[in-house]
Amino acid sequence: MVLLYWTAPDRLRKYLLLVASYVFYMNWMPAYGLLILALTVVNYFIGSTLGRLSSATKKVLRKRLLVSGLVFNIGCLCFFKYANFLIDSFLQSVHCLGAFAQSPALAAIQAPALNVILPLGISFFTFEFIHYIVDVYRGSNAITNFPDFALFAAFFPSQIAGPIKRFQDFHTQLYKHIKFADADFRGGIFLIMQGLYKKVVLGDNMGILVGYGFAHIAQLGTLDAWLAMAGFQFQIFFDFSGYTDIGRGSAMLFGYKVPENFDWPFIAANLTQFWHRWHMSLSTWLRDYLFIPLGGSRGTPWAVRRNVMITMVLGGLWHGAAWHYVAWGAFHGAGLVLSKEWHDFISTIKPLAAIRPSKLWHYSGVVTTILFLFVAGTLFRADNLSDTFLMLQKALTFAPAGQMTQQLLQSTCGVSLTLYALFLLGRWWLDQPQMQANASVASLLAWWDNSQHVRAVTYATLAVAIIGFAPGKIAPFIYFQF
Repeated sequence: MVLLYWTAPDRLRKYLLLVASYVFYMNWMPAYGLLILALTVVNYFIGSTLGRLSSATKKVLRKRLLVSGLVFNIGCLCFFKYANFLIDSFLQSVHCLGAFAQSPALAAIQAPALNVILPLGISFFTFEFIHYIVDVYRGSNAITNFPDFALFAAFFPSQIAGPIKRFQDFHTQLYKHIKFADADFRGGIFLIMQGLYKKVVLGDNMGILVGYGFAHIAQLGTLDAWLAMAGFQFQIFFDFSGYTDIGRGSAMLFGYKVPENFDWPFIAANLTQFWHRWHMSLSTWLRDYLFIPLGGSRGTPWAVRRNVMITMVLGGLWHGAAWHYVAWGAFHGAGLVLSKEWHDFISTIKPLAAIRPSKLWHYSGVVTTILFLFVAGTLFRADNLSDTFLMLQKALTFAPAGQMTQQLLQSTCGVSLTLYALFLLGRWWLDQPQMQANASVASLLAWWDNSQHVRAVTYATLAVAIIGFAPGKIAPFIYFQF
């Protein structure tokens, strides 16, 4: 596909990408290609109409059209993602009421599940559609060419699990005369290889251990419980950031750029910093299209806390149709509120404010944030709240190490994590200003960059490592279910 794309005439390339994107998506379930096409047609029509109407003379009509578009997109998302969840939750409430009222009729009510199969990526591309019509309503120029809009919606490198694109950035790239750039191509290959290492070598191998831990919580020791909690947080990072790397690298092979999604999230000193570094395309979307419209940081302290909680609870529900995802969102919302309260409190206490700039304060914040993430991740990963509480109980009550610790020691995770840590350390070292200014380092990097043989050997070595460390069964990307 890459070769065909770059040898095709410039005017045909975006059409090739559009066809390839639909083939890619429909390879999983052909019928859902019609779903994304229908959503594309409706949102194109809404955006085009909003763009044509004068905001001064057609204000009421524009607002009604926007609301209709929001209802349509959110309605599609709710039907495919939350229909079974809502029916099950309602029935559980009815059964509880029946048990309380001692009514056999209420307790016996049953309703068939809809058995709706969740379309891949629907949470991501519906958010892109919502962003599009809202921004056009606010004054951005609508996309007038339907194939361009269809490609924005279906672009395969970011179609299944993001990052969530902004149409202004993507549309600008469509109208650039894209030329083949060796630096972009090499950068794309590197990102794809890095993403495969993260996903296959680190994420999938950790997933085996984490899966065992969460399936046998009652048998875990204290160290096992902490390993399971920490392992899941890093598993989901390697899995999701690995997918992002592969998606960004694939886009670069065709001359496009999609936004970065992660920026060293585990060095964040508080939760606010964490959400500026983790799943950035989602956190900025929630900020711009939910938190700020709710009132943002304006208004009374109570209103701000309410806005944070609503945003994070809905962000948790976006991740999955289950109550433990809602609890995860509420837990993060409470953490953000308490973090802000703590920040305001220490600003009024002179001894605490004086030590706040110190490294000790910063790193204690990093450790506290990571521990919070481990607990929050347990809410996210456990099948239900009972398992979450049992895992936390195991982590906080002393018990000897069990089978999970032994499995970790026998796995390849120690070696593969060490290699990745050395890579990150080398990358950090080379990014230091003194290294950037060092002539010898610059010469070495230029030699690696310009030598095709050296790069080929490097990539071949990395490919062998990925194959060698890969588990027997490759798991689907975690965010495919969202």
